[in-house]
Amino acid sequence: MDAYYRTQSTRSLNINHTATTPACREHCIRCHRDFSVNYPSACVVPHVFDSRCDPLRLHSGEFQWMSECCGGYGTVTEEGPGSGTFRMMELTACYRGPHTTYKDAVRLQYNGVSILRCRHNGSGKCIRNHLTQRNKPVFDKEVVYCDGDEQDRRHDG
Repeated sequence: MDAYYRTQSTRSLNINHTATTPACREHCIRCHRDFSVNYPSACVVPHVFDSRCDPLRLHSGEFQWMSECCGGYGTVTEEGPGSGTFRMMELTACYRGPHTTYKDAVRLQYNGVSILRCRHNGSGKCIRNHLTQRNKPVFDKEVVYCDGDEQDRRHDG
């Protein structure tokens, strides 16, 4: 059972398992973070920007990057080409909500860019890196891409 919903149902019964049960680590199949505590905004997936694309030059002389995952819904502005100084105030997360371990909950969100399917190594551990929302944009060079991710860009999944 998904930890967020398990927590919600036990809260309504006023049962506290934290003192008696050791923390169980689960793996979120959306953001690829291991977690033992879940809440409505625990899972945050940042927008991912394509470093190979040219940004849009604005009249102000600044450059605007559109996210590869959400297009114009996720943009950042760079003060000058290659300056690395970004205005992030308009940038929200690609996804913010509870963690999940259920494939059906994420199946239609896979986009081949920022929300990717788990890929496992020989011991069964997911090799995807957890992307962190921060004060600089996340570019595609920081994402672990695997064969087959491109199918999700077409939403064939």
